[in-house]
Amino acid sequence: MSEYSINPSYVYEEEIEYITKATMMENGSEVRLSYGTPIRKFTLDYNKITKAIYDSIVDFFTARLGRYETFDWENPNDSVTYTVRFIDDTLETEEIAYEVYNVKLSLSEVLGA
Repeated sequence: MSEYSINPSYVYEEEIEYITKATMMENGSEVRLSYGTPIRKFTLDYNKITKAIYDSIVDFFTARLGRYETFDWENPNDSVTYTVRFIDDTLETEEIAYEVYNVKLSLSEVLGA
């Protein structure tokens, strides 16, 4: 499995998502069912990066076929390695000056991979 090791400027968004199904019964009561382990999602922000780093990110994203393939990523906030995939098939990039870029990407934890 590939490992993504390009550290972002910062992980600016981190969320934990539980999957819960709530069913309203005829008498007005509610029945809830939790579907296992929560899934973590991360948004990475790269600000004012060089073309070399930009190319590395684009090459890694392209090699994974967007969100198709999973990979390992170490969260710099807690030093835990997660098996993740890209959430989107589109990579958001912005050239803010000559060969200076901003890139934002989102990852989702993959359980049981």
